[in-house]
Amino acid sequence: MTKIDRPKLEDAPPWYPYFFNLTIGDDLISALQQNKADVIELINSIPAEREDFKYAENKWTIRQVFIHLTDDERYYAYKAYCYSRQIDVFLEVPQGNDYNKDFNVNGRTLEDISEELISVRDATITLFSHMTNDMLDYKFPNQTEEYSARSLGWMTVGHAIHHCTLVREKYLI
Repeated sequence: MTKIDRPKLEDAPPWYPYFFNLTIGDDLISALQQNKADVIELINSIPAEREDFKYAENKWTIRQVFIHLTDDERYYAYKAYCYSRQIDVFLEVPQGNDYNKDFNVNGRTLEDISEELISVRDATITLFSHMTNDMLDYKFPNQTEEYSARSLGWMTVGHAIHHCTLVREKYLI
């Protein structure tokens, strides 16, 4: 397996560098694997009585945050899959609760959310593991936002780091 370097800043929308800058290392697969371990360690450290905690009105619970991470990772992976195969598809960028209107949060535990997150992350790792550099770097010029599969992979890691930091700083204080 070859190393998947960090993306060029011009291969992503202007707000992506924030998420890229949260990541460490220079290989996407290693970053995805380490981040998976970090996320699972965080989930396992959360006391049961904090699972439904919201740090402010109209904010998500901890369980909702991790469902959001899983949902968005599916979105990034699907878009990366399409771009890597040169399938021109337009998907709305998830905005706030648009993609997360029915979390079914009351029927979920952090344990089963964690199992789903692991499954999705393992599929993401497998997807990226088999992409060539040409597949990783292809961009459709007619899209309103220019992405590459490479940038979406690194976005996946940065997005997870962002939300895990919020959980540590705002939910587990």
